[in-house]
Amino acid sequence: MGVDFEKAEKLYENSIKILRKVQLKNGGCLATPRGERYPYIYPRDHSFCILALLSAGMIKNARKGLEFVLREESESGAFPQRYDTEGRDASYKPIQLDGTGLVLLSFAEYVKQTKDFNFARKNWKRIGKAANYIVKNIYREKNLVFTPNSIHEFPPTEEGLEIWANCACCAALRELSKLAEKLRLEHDRWKEYSKRIRTGVMKYMWNSRVGSFVKNIRIRESSSVKIEPDVSQYAVAYFGLLPDSDERVISTVKRIEKYLWNKELGGICRYPKREGRHNGGYGPWPHFTLMICRHYINLGDKKKADKYLNWVLNIAHKHELPEHISTVKEFEEYVTDFKEAGILRKDRLIMINNTRKHPMFRKGTAYITLPLSWPHAEFIRTWNLYKKTFLNKS
Repeated sequence: MGVDFEKAEKLYENSIKILRKVQLKNGGCLATPRGERYPYIYPRDHSFCILALLSAGMIKNARKGLEFVLREESESGAFPQRYDTEGRDASYKPIQLDGTGLVLLSFAEYVKQTKDFNFARKNWKRIGKAANYIVKNIYREKNLVFTPNSIHEFPPTEEGLEIWANCACCAALRELSKLAEKLRLEHDRWKEYSKRIRTGVMKYMWNSRVGSFVKNIRIRESSSVKIEPDVSQYAVAYFGLLPDSDERVISTVKRIEKYLWNKELGGICRYPKREGRHNGGYGPWPHFTLMICRHYINLGDKKKADKYLNWVLNIAHKHELPEHISTVKEFEEYVTDFKEAGILRKDRLIMINNTRKHPMFRKGTAYITLPLSWPHAEFIRTWNLYKKTFLNKS
């Protein structure tokens, strides 16, 4: 079947326009444009925007984004859950260690691509503070980082020794140690700590019974291990701890596909359906679907890569991607549950109104929070990887 090259290029170009639109004069990249649900700068989403800007060759924009986030680093060295448009801490959730890891990873990628070594030296003190914050949060018994919150921002499943946060932080320390050695900059055994985290992931987070990496190990309030399929388990390959060809990665992805491919709408859901949890209704997410697409691109499996890429292209509405989609039925169930529980905050009401006004709503599909910056950033990077791998285009 192949991929519609023209449609993909249009989405690519519009994705760049959207990143330009959400980047403020101070460099911060909003998660959504103003008037949508998330007019804030989240270090996680912001970092993916920086990586996408680098992929698109928009070096000045990427540097501007780094300057913003490094300037707003907290005294501890961590980056808070989110900032307002002025760069003030606007968090309403605990620290998310993967956000700090991703800022460091985007910094290392910027210096690697641009060879802007003066920028690296100028900001090295801030970088060191953030890297050492990660090191301070390593749970020594297992050599894994502890995070109060992570990618899905749901403490019952995200607080603990969580795989996405560990892989992001492992990769950040690994890449920073390479940069430090190359430029002969001061570092505090980051290479060693990166290796320790990787060893911890391989030793404690692989589950032979189900043939998959686990989502999380809870160690405080209640000792437990979260084994159910979750798209964030792909982090072991996404952040380069293992190659995509490793049998453990292949097995993990197959399990994600088996349980998280949405049978009604297509696409990959980020975790199994959990009643009362889903903001906007249960359904597939384009940026997580693109992560699985990257797996097959890296394996050289064009047929499977096309399947996931085509799904993303087909759900893009006027070359824009939402946070996720759901059926109208699932969406209205969410509205009822949250309304009766009295937890429809202002941002949720904005999302509900915008979703109901969207033309696809009348056709039975709820488009939640459109456009969201992250899936556009993920598409830029994935499309460039696809072209380089299958079309021999840089």
